[in-house]
Amino acid sequence: MTNFEDIKILQSENETCPAIGYQKASICVPVSVTPFAHAGTTVTTCCGDPVVRSGNIPCPGIKNGSCSFTITQDICVAVPVVFGAEAVVGDTFVNCIESSEKNICRNCGHNEDQ
Repeated sequence: MTNFEDIKILQSENETCPAIGYQKASICVPVSVTPFAHAGTTVTTCCGDPVVRSGNIPCPGIKNGSCSFTITQDICVAVPVVFGAEAVVGDTFVNCIESSEKNICRNCGHNEDQ
């Protein structure tokens, strides 16, 4: 039978304190940028009135042909990339420095001589 004190001890043993560690790293990934162009909605404007002719008159030009022109546009592409890593931790070690009831972490990491 477990008593109330045993439950309190088990609770305190299972409490955790999450922490964040930082690792400076240089990450490299090859990125290929492949340009594309999609035509927007075309706008057709009639230039003059249509011409109607009687009879079987051959049409000038190239059958099923097309007209071509070139548009050049400089672009800059922003490529969002997400990097990640998995980490495995080893045994833990502690070097106890100081403890206090006051917030001794307020200026943690700042050199007092600067």
